[in-house]
Amino acid sequence: MNKKQAKSLFDKYVKDECSEQEKELLGNYLDSFQDKNKLWSELEYDEEIKDEIWQKIQLNFDRIYDKKPFSFRPYLKYAAVFIGLISCFIYYQLKNNTYINTDELVIDSAITLKTSDNKVTKISTDKEQYFLDDKGKVLGVQKGNQINYHGNSETKELIYNEIFVPNGKKFQLILSDGTMVHINSGTSLKYPVNFISGKKREVFLEGEAYFEVAKDEENPFLVTTSDVGIEVLGTHFNVSSFEGAETFTVLAEGSVAVYDNNLKEENVSTIIKPGEKATLIDDKFEVNTVNIEDYLSWRKGKLSFNNEPFNEIIKKIERRFGVAIFNKYTALDSVRFNGTFSDETIIDLLDTFKESAQFNYQIENNLIIIKYEEMKTE
Repeated sequence: MNKKQAKSLFDKYVKDECSEQEKELLGNYLDSFQDKNKLWSELEYDEEIKDEIWQKIQLNFDRIYDKKPFSFRPYLKYAAVFIGLISCFIYYQLKNNTYINTDELVIDSAITLKTSDNKVTKISTDKEQYFLDDKGKVLGVQKGNQINYHGNSETKELIYNEIFVPNGKKFQLILSDGTMVHINSGTSLKYPVNFISGKKREVFLEGEAYFEVAKDEENPFLVTTSDVGIEVLGTHFNVSSFEGAETFTVLAEGSVAVYDNNLKEENVSTIIKPGEKATLIDDKFEVNTVNIEDYLSWRKGKLSFNNEPFNEIIKKIERRFGVAIFNKYTALDSVRFNGTFSDETIIDLLDTFKESAQFNYQIENNLIIIKYEEMKTE
């Protein structure tokens, strides 16, 4: 939302003319400021108008958001972001009358852990809890957004847990061998609570994760996805295998062997080196040298797009912010963008794209609807 739009919404709010949707949009805008002084500096209001608006906000804002007290998040200015259109497209008015029932849109925000007995536990990152074996011995400890598994040399059977990290969240695991796993949003990982000497250290991934594998030359580490297998002894690498998107591996250090799970031939693999990305395309691996930070920056809370089509960018935004996006402006699907976002709100991000791609959007509960916006001529 630009300054002109924000001032217009504030004026309507003071006059009690805002719709519920406009109030929600205004709330998102207010929530991006650390304090009211920065807000007024941005909008350039005089003192009389500022006081009138602020008093009304303090009196009424709890009624807008389920009577929760109004609070500010720290506001960080736009990072240096360059969003460029890589290819051209035809501007046209998309008439799409598809009905969306937003009442049925439910986005689960809980990190869950399913144990071998199919018991599901919700993980609260502001609490600490212990996970025990059937004899009452501690297998792992969860503190904050991490579970640390201790390992048990007496265990002779592989017992698997599965963790699911929903959109809008990230999580970490320290496996029993010391391997660190950074798990991205919208991802599930199935893993043994205790690795057993003499057997491969195998985990099963759906989504995206970064692995810092503890070195063990006698027991290879294997990451298995629906399409690809990655085998290593000890190294750092990123694997992305979301349904409907390309499956790839990016290597940060060491070396890995990647192979197609769908091929029947054994020992057919491709070796990649640090700084390389192996992408499975039509049953073959395409290996390219890349800037690995474009693919690893999600661990630091960044959202990067490197010549990516808009329909893939939408999926990343959904996972990052825990929202659903419906794009009615389908001409944008194949248009490619470059850009990096750090601490911007979703409103900041959408407004940046809006300026480059000339679309409009509306927010309904957890749903964002992107629509075509007619180019204005003077």
